[in-house]
Amino acid sequence: MSALEHDYSDRRAAPRVRIDGSISALIGRGDGELIDLSRRGAKIRHTSLVRRGSAVRISFQCAEGRFSANAEVLASRVVAIGESGTTYESRLRFANVDAESQQTLDRSLDAISVRDMRKWVANLRGWSDESSAPQAPVIAGAFLRCRLVGIRWEVKCTSSTEQPPDGFVVPAHTPDAEIVTLCDTYYRADEDGRHTIRMMAAAAVE
Repeated sequence: MSALEHDYSDRRAAPRVRIDGSISALIGRGDGELIDLSRRGAKIRHTSLVRRGSAVRISFQCAEGRFSANAEVLASRVVAIGESGTTYESRLRFANVDAESQQTLDRSLDAISVRDMRKWVANLRGWSDESSAPQAPVIAGAFLRCRLVGIRWEVKCTSSTEQPPDGFVVPAHTPDAEIVTLCDTYYRADEDGRHTIRMMAAAAVE
């Protein structure tokens, strides 16, 4: 199989992570709940009307601290209408984030990424039944080697489980979305973080 080269320059600038569980948030003067989060913005489900192009204040509390910033509404749509009122989903882009909130956001995203990687390894190795989706059969000797070459990711099939110094090796049946998440996380991580990713990938291919 020929090399598949992927340019992650846009995605790695602001990869989104799905919120597992519930994180309450304030959007303007109304209550909401985070759906996903990135370093540039968030998707939030809420009950107060906001309009595309408007500026709102968003804040939320998590284990890493409190985040608060102004944001631009990029899009908003109705997702439910019931007796308790109308529910919206809106995509926001952060603006004027102060240093303390930025640190809180960075720590939150890093913590979520580590959690997702651990869950990914656990599910692949059969340590957890949290994922109900059927897994593709594992083919012996079929792996993907992902290497960061300059600003691009190079993905090749390989029969070797040796982890490269500039990337990682995962089972060939790993979903594309999970590979993108791993690549995004690897790019943002320091050397210790990258080593952790290689160790987790090594555990997954054992």
